[in-house]
Amino acid sequence: MDHPTRGKYLTVGNPIKLSASPAEVTRAPLLGEHTDEILRDVLKYTEEEVVEIAGSGAIGAVQKIAAE
Repeated sequence: MDHPTRGKYLTVGNPIKLSASPAEVTRAPLLGEHTDEILRDVLKYTEEEVVEIAGSGAIGAVQKIAAE
């Protein structure tokens, strides 16, 4: 399996093998990778609302914690 931050790694496949139903093994999503898609397509936020949410710090890169 190829991962954007981890590089290549070995993972388990689907333990159930059905000849007429092949299963595709994919990597797990990165933290926040689909946030924009969920906000826009699933929750139906407008572009302005997404920008406001991002500006509030609720989404995006993890900020330093006060104890650091």
